Amino acid sequence: MTREEALQRFKQAKERKRITVEKLEQHMKEKYERETGKKANKFFVM
Repeated sequence: MTREEALQRFKQAKERKRITVEKLEQHMKEKYERETGKKANKFFVM
């Protein structure tokens, strides 16, 4: 695997994670609002 290929794979994985985190954040905020009646103002992901 060349350096360019490794960099491309890393960028693709980073983009997949960003999309997944966006979906998770939306789902968690909706669930929190349903359960508590309050809007979530913070969301933390590692």
